[in-house]
Amino acid sequence: MNSEPEINRSLSLKDTWDGPWPATRAVPLSFFAAPLVDDLDKLDADVAFIGVPYDQGTFARPGARYGPNGIRYVRGVYSYDSFRSEGQAEGYFDIDRQQTFLKGVTMADCGDVTIIPSDVESNFAKITHAVRKIIAKGSFPVIVGGDHSITFPAARGFDSFADLDVVHFDAHMDFSHELQGTYYHHGCPIRRCFDLPNVRNVTSIGIRKATKEIFDDAVSKGVKLITTEQFREMGPEGAVAHVPAGSNVYLTVDVDVMDPMQVPGTGSPEPGGFFYYEMRDALIALSKRVNIVGCDFVEMAPPYDHAETSTMCTAKLILDLLAELFPSKED
Repeated sequence: MNSEPEINRSLSLKDTWDGPWPATRAVPLSFFAAPLVDDLDKLDADVAFIGVPYDQGTFARPGARYGPNGIRYVRGVYSYDSFRSEGQAEGYFDIDRQQTFLKGVTMADCGDVTIIPSDVESNFAKITHAVRKIIAKGSFPVIVGGDHSITFPAARGFDSFADLDVVHFDAHMDFSHELQGTYYHHGCPIRRCFDLPNVRNVTSIGIRKATKEIFDDAVSKGVKLITTEQFREMGPEGAVAHVPAGSNVYLTVDVDVMDPMQVPGTGSPEPGGFFYYEMRDALIALSKRVNIVGCDFVEMAPPYDHAETSTMCTAKLILDLLAELFPSKED
């Protein structure tokens, strides 16, 4: 005799959809789900993201070319689109500060610089061109790399600023003049920025690895260096107090400034780096002290980001910075 219970065939799950949200939706892959802009002449936004999928300047572990899309894939930090919850206010709520940030701040994803393999000069020219166009449209450029060599052509795009300071968060000094006759690898960008005619001061924060030769060269040229240990002794506000106040600043953040336990997804990890709250507080303090006119976040290498903690942390830091730079707008 079959002892199995009789199935009540009248029971069924809902098989039609009549809810307020559509049953399907095509969502483009973009930074923080911001609208896509494929023509910089049509750009009209407070913040303009641009990806640079380039790691031809890397001589250690490649993979930073996947950084822009790695950040785009992060959806849990913030979505510019309010689709997730009916009636959700634009912006995002920070539970620690109990404030809503970025309300009414417009964003656009301007896509990626089109990279030509092995053509450094053309690739760098495209980066500079794109940055100049974004600045000319009155938007704030956020460049997402890509290895650190892209910082030089990005900073070069700020030549409309007569005086520019560079603030550089990194585990490494990146102040090499050359490597076997090559001047544009990812160990050179801060030196190349230093050589730009409109750059006045360079401050490097979070450094914890350098050769004596490069260290002595940077110090002799007036670069202000703050090591990770010094940063921890001073605190974020104390460290940032060494940056000249009130200056126009191009900010470059190499994610290997972070501790690899928290951000393993980078090509040149170094033990003993910053943790999220240290970095966040440093960016907040810097934004209060100077006029940040543009920034990049580089060396994010998703192939080494086994748990996707690196992309999540980097995306959150970008958001933290923008929240300080762009106060919410009133209705």
